[in-house]
Amino acid sequence: MNTQKIGTFIAKKRHEKNMTQQDLAEKLFLTGKTISRWENGNYMPDLSILIELATILDTSVYELLLGEEITNQQTDNIETEIRFLYSLSEEKKIINYFKSFNELTYMGAFNEKTHQYNHPMKEYNFYSKEIDARFRLRITTGKNYQKTMITYKRRLENFLTEDINTEEEVEVEVTNNSTENLIYLLENVLHMTLVESYTRTRHIFKNDDIEVAVDIYPFMIAIEIENKSKDKDPKAVILYYLNLLNFSLEESYRLSWDDKYDELCKEQNIKKENHVDSTKQMPKYSNHYFTKKNN
Repeated sequence: MNTQKIGTFIAKKRHEKNMTQQDLAEKLFLTGKTISRWENGNYMPDLSILIELATILDTSVYELLLGEEITNQQTDNIETEIRFLYSLSEEKKIINYFKSFNELTYMGAFNEKTHQYNHPMKEYNFYSKEIDARFRLRITTGKNYQKTMITYKRRLENFLTEDINTEEEVEVEVTNNSTENLIYLLENVLHMTLVESYTRTRHIFKNDDIEVAVDIYPFMIAIEIENKSKDKDPKAVILYYLNLLNFSLEESYRLSWDDKYDELCKEQNIKKENHVDSTKQMPKYSNHYFTKKNN
């Protein structure tokens, strides 16, 4: 989070209200020195007073955390999210942690099997640096629930230069009784190449603004915090909930699960499997910082 940018924005909004630092401090029952520290970018306002501060400055909490006026909203087919990785041993603690937030509703646990395909023509290779995309068929099942989706997800050009992931994603839901026929068409008619498949358990927590997915892979846990708001700035939504949930941008992992899987297999000299599931030898991922961070 850019504290300098946030501080400059607070100063700008304060000047628009013709208030001195002392005027603003008195309204918040703080000292002028505290306001000065905010505006200099040395400190962040405490989360507990952000709503009151936003009201006084006639702005929104989302704009405060972004450090600028909101000029555009979420675009169709653009996914904004951030990802964190942890050891498998953290699962119970992570699930209980998110259940403790009244702001989130636990939707349950779902089993997912995903097939990732590549284009049969070399010039349209989804995995190339020029395209950098994933084409997936995903079957999700839960208690009295099943859904099949085709998804195409592509990293944008500025993917690695932005603090928060922004990717193009197009999804199509398929009727469940068509799944086998669809796989037949993809593999035998369109001749798409099955690159890899994987299984995971996904725990979902959500509200109107975000969805938090806790994905249990056979070798690690990935937490994804994704914007779901249609009328708020997506990056500001993410920043707000990062603060609320006690996560930081510095801890995030920018790439996908398969990037980390490839990396770990190479590091630990383990054969990379095309079908990633718990019956195969899996690499070990070690990050127990979630426990330390939330104790």
